Amino acid sequence: MDNQKSLEIISQMIADTSNQIERNSGKYFLSWGYTTVAVSIFEYFVMCLHLNTALIWAWWLIPVIGGVATVVLARRESPTPKSYVDRSISAVWAVFGISSLFAFVAAIAYGTSMLYLIILLMGMGTVITGAICRHQKLTVCGGIAMLLSLIFPIKHIALKNIGEDALQNTSEWLIYSDIIIFAAIFIVMMIIPGHIMNCKSKKQQC
Repeated sequence: MDNQKSLEIISQMIADTSNQIERNSGKYFLSWGYTTVAVSIFEYFVMCLHLNTALIWAWWLIPVIGGVATVVLARRESPTPKSYVDRSISAVWAVFGISSLFAFVAAIAYGTSMLYLIILLMGMGTVITGAICRHQKLTVCGGIAMLLSLIFPIKHIALKNIGEDALQNTSEWLIYSDIIIFAAIFIVMMIIPGHIMNCKSKKQQC
C-alpha cells in the first residue's frame, strides 16, 4: 500500500469518526440544553414571585434529568466500537461535569457566581469538543458562550456601583435576570449547535 492510499484511508477514518460523533452528540447537547433552559426559567419565576424557598433545590434537576437522558440515549445507540476520539470527548465532559460540581461548592463557600463559573466551564468543554471533532460551528458557539459569560461580572459591578438605595428600588425581575441570561447563553452554547449537528446528520443520511 503506497503513502497516498494510506493517507486516503486515514482521512476517511477521521471523516467517518467525525460524522459519527456529530450524529451522536447533537441529541446530548439538546437534552442538556433544553433541560437547563427549562429549569432556569422555572427558577427565575421562583425567585421573582417569592415561591416556596425549597424550590431552589430544583437546580439539581439539571444533572439528574440530563444524566438520565444521557444514559437512555446512549443505550439506544447501535453498539459500535468506541474510537480514541469518542473516548477523548467522553473524558473531556466527565472532567468538566465534575468541575461544575466543585464550582457549585465554591460558589456557595466564597459567594462567587455559580452561573458564571458553569457557563465558563461548559463553554470550554464545548470549544474543546468542537476542536476534537473538527466542528467549527460548535467551537464558535462555545467561544461565544465564554465571551458572554463576562456579562455576569459586568452586571455585578454595575449593580454594585449604583448604590445601596438605588439597588433597593431596582426591580427584582432585573436583579434575578442573571438566570435568564444563563438560559439564553445555554441556547447559544448547546441548543443551537445541537440542532445544527442533527440537521447536518439527517442530510448526510439522505
